[in-house]
Amino acid sequence: MRHKIVWGLAALLSACAAEGAERRGETSPGGLTLQTERVVVFKDGYALLVKQAKATADARGVTFTEEVPDSAVLGTFWAWSDRGPALRSMRAEWREQEVEREERGTCLDPASILEANPGKRVTVELEKVTLTGTVLPLPAGQPSAPSPALSARSSAFEPVLVLGAPSLGQVVALSVPERGTVVLAGKDIQRVSGADLSLECKRKVRVKERRKRLALDFGEEAAGKALTVRIVYFTPGLRWVPTYRFEAKKGGPGALALQAELVNELEDIRGAPFDLVVGVPNFRFRDVASPLSLEGMVRNALAQAAPSLMGQMNNLSNAMFTQRAGEWRGGVGDEEVSSTPQLPDFGGQAESPDFFIHPLAAMDLPKGARAVVPLWSDEVPARDLYTLDVQVRRDENDSDTVQYGSSRGSMGSPSPLRLARAEVWHQLELKNGTKFPWTTGPVLVMRGQVPQAQELLTYTPRGGDTLLPLTVATDVRALHEEVELERKQDALESNRGRYALIRKKGTISLSNPRGERTPLRIRLSTGGKAEAVTGGGRVKVDDFRPEDWGGSRLAAVNSHSEIDWTLTLEPGERKTLTYEVSFWR
Repeated sequence: MRHKIVWGLAALLSACAAEGAERRGETSPGGLTLQTERVVVFKDGYALLVKQAKATADARGVTFTEEVPDSAVLGTFWAWSDRGPALRSMRAEWREQEVEREERGTCLDPASILEANPGKRVTVELEKVTLTGTVLPLPAGQPSAPSPALSARSSAFEPVLVLGAPSLGQVVALSVPERGTVVLAGKDIQRVSGADLSLECKRKVRVKERRKRLALDFGEEAAGKALTVRIVYFTPGLRWVPTYRFEAKKGGPGALALQAELVNELEDIRGAPFDLVVGVPNFRFRDVASPLSLEGMVRNALAQAAPSLMGQMNNLSNAMFTQRAGEWRGGVGDEEVSSTPQLPDFGGQAESPDFFIHPLAAMDLPKGARAVVPLWSDEVPARDLYTLDVQVRRDENDSDTVQYGSSRGSMGSPSPLRLARAEVWHQLELKNGTKFPWTTGPVLVMRGQVPQAQELLTYTPRGGDTLLPLTVATDVRALHEEVELERKQDALESNRGRYALIRKKGTISLSNPRGERTPLRIRLSTGGKAEAVTGGGRVKVDDFRPEDWGGSRLAAVNSHSEIDWTLTLEPGERKTLTYEVSFWR
């Protein structure tokens, strides 16, 4: 019996050694391990990835990879070989395979506790015997039979416990100096004690799982040949956000700096150069997944991870700059932008026909990581400018309202107190004399170590200029009001309607209690025809605009007028600007 037990232990240990040995197989023929070669990042949360891999085609001239992108955009998934035969076809599919996984959980019985603590000295209590020994592992799944029952005399022996991998049929082998090895059934173990015992159980299980697989067929002529394969696709999940800092200096130029804030919810990127694109890409099928992704729709992980950031996407888009009061006002770089952009050269050029590229050196950016990269800093000319924007809105019921900049107020206030409207904005007029176009992005304005404002710097081409709002100038006063001069009832009959001709006189009163000369630009927008403008104002009459009126019934008979004044107020000076406007109502 002793010899049988020894031979059983030897078999167990041999199997354990074989099971524990590492088996390093060679890479399957045709297998591709893709490396990201270049990343072209747009501001809207999309990126173009260029990946490269070297492999030897299999006997059929096929290479393959399991790195299939989840959200490649329709029409942007391309692959080719730099040298050798041309690509014949690509095939993406789901493949089922059996894999081994390790499961973890809490040990639920004494035998499992022993299996989780190999190499530790423990005390094991059976029905009539208590044993103390050291735990050694058994090979996974190795069958064993329990030894004959021990007598009470066995409790004095020093056994060694040998365990198998967790299973329902666990066994424990005890090596006894006087009787050899004793194998016990796990179900016979009643209690286990010892110092620092782990209660975490591990076991390996085999499960079936589905994995994506992309096969690239280069034909039989490529069989056994070394190929360099490149794959390119456009996908959401990676974005760059431009953020500026402007150091303002009194009465002179300031320092403008740009940095890129990178947000990656796509995949791990290791040692790849980045190209940050200034421009608005036109990808019509951006929300349609390529069939090769094997997904029903484009999954934008960035929108899920940073919804508030992506919700502000339109505010930071260059396409929105024309809606801003501080929009750029032309310059030598004022060129029409094509609606059909071309992707930049992957060699790292700093320009493309419709885009400007900020190239970055190779860097690591794991999935879920954020990074900030300084791009440039330069001195730019700046001057103070105070602006007042007045929009008069009329309706069909003799009720006119006025909007000052972004706020709204009523001409007929119920309060008897007439307050001076502090709606004059202090802005900075910046001239882009740098080598770079300024893409739309938030800007922090500092004066020394004191923050002055945070605003949105709108797109400004090289050679152009833009206005950067700072704050409402409380020390420059402005008050706007209108009074009726004349009303002629039924002065016009049009389209079965009768209209009265109304003339009003508008007044803008300005005062400068500041101790400095104050340059002002005033812009008034109103429905009707403006005339008799004082103070050197320039009038532009245009077609009817819906925002001037509360209803569209007046569209056929009314026009739109804009008046612009440019002036400078000396310290303590007061000035009054007037105009007349006539309209049908």
